[in-house]
Amino acid sequence: MLLIFGLANSQDLVYIKFADKPSADTYFLNPTLMLSQKALDRRIKYDISLDIRDIPVEPIYVSQVEDLGIEPIAVSKWFNGVFAWCTDEQVSQVEALPFVSGVESFVRNTGKISSGKIQQNKFVETMEEVGQLNGLMDFEYGFTFNQVTQLNLDYLHNLGFTGAGISIAVLDNGFVGVDNIDGFSYIRNNGQIKGGYNFVANNENFYAGGGHGTAVLSTIGGYVEEAFVGTAIDADFYLFITEDNSHELPDEEVHWISAAERADSIGIDVINTSLGYANFDDSRYNYTYEDMDGNTTYISRAANIAGEKGIMVLVSAGNSGANEWHYITAPADAENILTIGAVDENGNPAYFSSFGPAADGRIKPDVDAMGWGATVISTNGTISYSSGTSFSSPIMAGAMACLILAFPNTHPAELRQSVRASANLFNNPTDQMGYGIPDFGAVYDALMSTHEVIKESFISVFPNPTNDILNIKADKNIEKIQLFNMEGKMMRQLENQNQLNLSGLPQGTYFLKILLENRQTVIKKVIKK
Repeated sequence: MLLIFGLANSQDLVYIKFADKPSADTYFLNPTLMLSQKALDRRIKYDISLDIRDIPVEPIYVSQVEDLGIEPIAVSKWFNGVFAWCTDEQVSQVEALPFVSGVESFVRNTGKISSGKIQQNKFVETMEEVGQLNGLMDFEYGFTFNQVTQLNLDYLHNLGFTGAGISIAVLDNGFVGVDNIDGFSYIRNNGQIKGGYNFVANNENFYAGGGHGTAVLSTIGGYVEEAFVGTAIDADFYLFITEDNSHELPDEEVHWISAAERADSIGIDVINTSLGYANFDDSRYNYTYEDMDGNTTYISRAANIAGEKGIMVLVSAGNSGANEWHYITAPADAENILTIGAVDENGNPAYFSSFGPAADGRIKPDVDAMGWGATVISTNGTISYSSGTSFSSPIMAGAMACLILAFPNTHPAELRQSVRASANLFNNPTDQMGYGIPDFGAVYDALMSTHEVIKESFISVFPNPTNDILNIKADKNIEKIQLFNMEGKMMRQLENQNQLNLSGLPQGTYFLKILLENRQTVIKKVIKK
């Protein structure tokens, strides 16, 4: 009897779908009630119409579901419903509500619950730290030289496209140490961490959870003078925790959907996801390869919607290349995104990088970046080598942010295709590498021939070295000047001026960040005598 009672009261993760959105007309007439101006500007820029998915869920519908004792994990406007753990009895009750059009279970099969932790695709478990690096290198990029130049991204950096003003949302398992590690002082001191949310704990503490997100973020926004340069160090960042370190269940997909919807509503330009799902602690929820068609899993459907809303979404291919399940995982199978595989410094595929194609035959992964022996900043502040598609994806995400800055009015779908077309295997794609390693210099040159772009600005800084006064001459109006020391601490800041006084500062090397009227950022090294 106890066994029967337990089974009757067990809960499954379900999607409760509502039939309509009765307040749609009000929101369509007043779009700022549902989207930020930045999100609306993105739609206008890319000629993306508002649709029913932009309309919030009817609050009274949610309240009546909650009255049945159901506590939603998330309320989703994209899916017009709620996701929740429900018993069979609760499912029957909610199906009887007049505004509910159906209830879908996440359960894929009737297999038994696993007796223990099974092999996961939780990328934090596959991040392998193989050693701390000591000393500095002479070149400006330092230990990140290979992962930047392999993509010819330094071409864009040298033109001043380092992500300034582009907003990137990083969805991961936590960002421990980002609030105090020296390697993130550059983006902290410059106010580039704009916010975030912990969707697992349902609170504002996003400097919690795990350290996987910390390492991921470092490949984009980390900076240590002459030792480490992220791929988009001048971008703005939002940090979202969606991965629950205590288990592997599809409610993590629901947290991801919530974060993606939040990212869209605040006007995010780029989403990076170094996460993927196929097998779970409860095997009833496991996916099959046939499910990797871009339209079956809820997370992949949400990733497609994010892409349709004009967000550049990048997803790790997965680290299952050497496993029995060696395929990409959701949401890497989505269509309106870039799926990123991993290679080593010589451009060879990493043995662990997951294979495509998608179940419907589409080429996946799309392109590749360095993920075998990538350089990251860990939670203790050290610069280390780590491996995983977890790192190839954010390296590419930063590159795409720089490309968006260079071509701000070009639709993300065109940018994605231009990147694919530049890759070294474009004419002969493979199941593990897709179209191969892109060349961002070639992408820029190709788009330059047909697009109006922000031209490189003339900047002169003199005298350099200097004892006190530093003059800045530019062919564009200077909006802001910021001076950073080698630890990334901001020492001076001026607006609408072209002269900086360094008197009172210690002798040494500094970095001058110059923001021009066209949103272009130029960084110059200066020496105080």
